Amino acid sequence: MELTGTTYLYTLAALAVSFVGFSALVMILRQTFGGEVSKLDTLITRIFIQLGFMVAAGALLPSLLALFQLPHGLIWRLASAATAVPAFLFALTYPARRRAASGVRTPIVVWIDVLILLLAAIVLIANAIGIGLEPAPGPFAGALTAILFLSFWAYLQALNMLLSHHFQSPRQRQ
Repeated sequence: MELTGTTYLYTLAALAVSFVGFSALVMILRQTFGGEVSKLDTLITRIFIQLGFMVAAGALLPSLLALFQLPHGLIWRLASAATAVPAFLFALTYPARRRAASGVRTPIVVWIDVLILLLAAIVLIANAIGIGLEPAPGPFAGALTAILFLSFWAYLQALNMLLSHHFQSPRQRQ
């Protein structure tokens, strides 16, 4: 019996991997505009790659677990728990990593992004534990989709920051 939601999850994984390749353009754009690649540029590129692969791996995990003929409820519990851990750790450590790379306080918009990522991780944890409902594909796929959409949004924020910084005069950059 086919696991419910696999077609959606395969599509999500393909989209996430495509995003990973596309997100590397931040680094290329920086170099194309003649700017040096800063620690923050490198971190930003790395985080998009990490988030994209996190979504791709999470989206493929239920199908992998199904190959072991596990009960569907257990598949969603295990996949949710295995995906929640890196998402939660990523959200907890990102502000400090960003501050170390940039040397400045983490902007409020980034804190909002972190909060959304934490909420997605909490949904995954709730699905793993079975809080409220039986573990199911809907909350799992919804949380992964939220992480990917958050990555898209954060990418646009980073791109905007990069472009606005490039088009400022040298005096305005200081």
